[in-house]
Amino acid sequence: MATIIDGETRIPFMRGMLVHHLIQREVSYDEARDIANTVREELGKQSEVSKKEMVRLVERILKDRSLEQASGDLIFWQRQVTRIIVEREDGTYPFSKGLLARSFEVTGLAPEDTYDTASAIEGEIVGKRIEEVSHRDLERIAAKFLSERHGEEYAERYLVWRALKDSDKPLVVLICGPSGAGKTTLAIALANLLDIPRVVSTDDIRQMMRLTLTEELMPTLHASTYNAWRKIDGSSISDEPVIVGYREQARTICVGIDAIIGRCIQENTSVVVDGVHLLPDFLNLSRYADSAFVVSLCIGLTDRKEYEKRFTRRALKEPSRPMHRYVSYLKEIFKIQDHIIDCYRSAELPVIVNVPMDGIVATAAMVVGEELADSAYIRKALETMGKKKGFKSG
Repeated sequence: MATIIDGETRIPFMRGMLVHHLIQREVSYDEARDIANTVREELGKQSEVSKKEMVRLVERILKDRSLEQASGDLIFWQRQVTRIIVEREDGTYPFSKGLLARSFEVTGLAPEDTYDTASAIEGEIVGKRIEEVSHRDLERIAAKFLSERHGEEYAERYLVWRALKDSDKPLVVLICGPSGAGKTTLAIALANLLDIPRVVSTDDIRQMMRLTLTEELMPTLHASTYNAWRKIDGSSISDEPVIVGYREQARTICVGIDAIIGRCIQENTSVVVDGVHLLPDFLNLSRYADSAFVVSLCIGLTDRKEYEKRFTRRALKEPSRPMHRYVSYLKEIFKIQDHIIDCYRSAELPVIVNVPMDGIVATAAMVVGEELADSAYIRKALETMGKKKGFKSG
């Protein structure tokens, strides 16, 4: 049996150690066992083999079998890292490939790419026999892999979200859009993706306000947005009635929205607010600039048939909201949608139109990330990261 000479260390070659090492690198058991037998045969009656010679031998056999992906660190006789500890300011935590992969989802990477990248990072750390890594170094490694594998824009998006996580400010995301556009579905999915604990709908705020403000006092509050105009005296309307009624209701609801945002900021809690009432000209969000990151966006849909499909699906889930109630008001809903989009474009805020539901969450996350990257706080944080990590931020 050959003895491996590794500095002062002398250890007999054992096939089981090599088999175990290769299996960890996703080589099948049968193939790993066959490779180990081949190594033993090639060593023959050789009594000693240097570290370099052993590594070269295994590398050549792997290459001959087109298994280069299993190369890298081939010092299989040394103790392997079985647990990686991540050090943070508030303590130490075990490394989680799943959590790292999930943190990549906000960059817009496909799920399979997030997991593959996280696996490669784990392999890099294990290969270097690193048992403890600071979360700053882990971010640096992650940014490097994202940049090299998928492009610098993915690394930049990742670093934006890490900078947000490290900040002491909450994130407030406002999602506006007409009935049936998918606001609530997007809000829940986005909150889950971004680890935001609260989701608030302006419909719920409206319902609470209806309990305290009577119809006589606030008539438009006690109607749907698309028919609120019916609650207004027609003789006092000079502009488009549907928009006048809608804006009157939105103006009232925005008082409650402002209170919710203020409370979340006071509690330092991030929140996603969705609803048709989130008109930028009724919300003075600039006053929160020093205490929170606030991102507003709107979504829309111009395909009537797609709207009808969504209203049908909604009716199946919520029988109290029948499809015909919305379809009969599609003309008014489209008018409101056009008004919302005009308001957001006038305010130079992001507008997402006609993006399929299976892609809108990633699109919205990227939009939020880009808006965050424009903030002075995040830009400064990225510059600091670039200096410390050798990573050039945009």
